Amino acid sequence: MTTRPFEIEAIRQAFPSLSHHASQQPLVYLDSAATSQKPKQVIDAISQYYSGATANVHRGSHALTTAATNRFEAARKTVADFLGAPVRGIVWTRGATEALNLIAQSYARQNVKAGDEIIVSEMEHHANIVPWQIVAEQTGATIVKWPVDPTTCTLDLTVFETLLSEKTKLVAIGHVSNVTGTRNPIEAVIQKAHSVGAVVVVDGAQAVVHETVNLSELDADFYVFSGHKLFAPAGIGALYGKPSLLDAMPPWHGGGKMVEKVSFSGTHFAASPAKFEAGTPNVAGAIALAEASIGTTRLIALKPKSTSARFNIDW
Repeated sequence: MTTRPFEIEAIRQAFPSLSHHASQQPLVYLDSAATSQKPKQVIDAISQYYSGATANVHRGSHALTTAATNRFEAARKTVADFLGAPVRGIVWTRGATEALNLIAQSYARQNVKAGDEIIVSEMEHHANIVPWQIVAEQTGATIVKWPVDPTTCTLDLTVFETLLSEKTKLVAIGHVSNVTGTRNPIEAVIQKAHSVGAVVVVDGAQAVVHETVNLSELDADFYVFSGHKLFAPAGIGALYGKPSLLDAMPPWHGGGKMVEKVSFSGTHFAASPAKFEAGTPNVAGAIALAEASIGTTRLIALKPKSTSARFNIDW
């Protein structure tokens, strides 16, 4: 698409769904916190895969599967760059919910025991509460609620410090709230949690579309997001884990693609991230998510500083 002014009409034209009408009026969409509309580039990326280059990945040596595998892994590199993370730390998932459950069952269940504590902020989406409740039931650990200040709708770091102890093994927190839009002090939370040896899991579903995330600087242990809130299709998302943590975690699902050798006497699993990606993956979704992350990077960089500012977009 050619470069155009950063104006409402230019943005609308980038999203085919916004050409439709509702109640005989041009469609106005205000529910992006739940899911986003999709730009033409993302829709085209999906169509191109299915119409001209459909093949499984990491399953053969013919031309189509080689091309699909290359695009699939190039997409992983694009998303890794989008997050400022090493490629080996990016695991494809169905979304943030699956990613959080993977962390809960493959990391937390192995490393949390009876008497340990998991701090979960009161601001969390259900996807960042329920998996930890399940782990607590499985292990005998305790969930500790970090309450929201009812006046400011923020999380008080002073309160957080009082909750931290040598019993704290994991802290689960959203980068940005999907309800209030509050941007939490993630940098300070990670630093304070690490000071007591706790691992930090960040739900970045609402943050990655609004600000540049650099995980090499943020130092989060785990970071997750869903593609459908980032202009990508539903059913694709990414989990970032520090490679040292991923390497030590057992697989969550078993099947094809996540193994190097299978026999009835034993199975040898593939190295991470492949060992967490059992079965045929959402190849088109991964390619589309990469396309969406490129467009999002441009939009964040060109985000107007004021309502009167004019910028160029290439989306």
